[in-house]
Amino acid sequence: MKYAKAVRIARSIADISQGELADRTGLDRSYLSLIEGGKRKPTVETLQSISDALEIPFPLLTLLAVEKEDSKNINEEQVLGLAKQLTQLLLNTPKNDDGSSADKTDSGKP
Repeated sequence: MKYAKAVRIARSIADISQGELADRTGLDRSYLSLIEGGKRKPTVETLQSISDALEIPFPLLTLLAVEKEDSKNINEEQVLGLAKQLTQLLLNTPKNDDGSSADKTDSGKP
């Protein structure tokens, strides 16, 4: 499993900076950078803190960390697609038909 990838993906989907995630978790931004770069292996407690700060369930963060060798019956593209869809659903990020983020502003419709 590659939690470095999982944290990068989840943070990107949540559209927050490393600095903001650091503030939310109480971790140093440079430590988060090392985690995302795969240079540090965070503890379960740190990963739980990160998932809490990103407002996603820890099992979903784990799903985002799945690598092809971790799963014999599903390809990596399917895992990443599912993880992204689940994350967007959990973060209530509306999507347009083309998969791009929908504008959350009021469209003026009643």
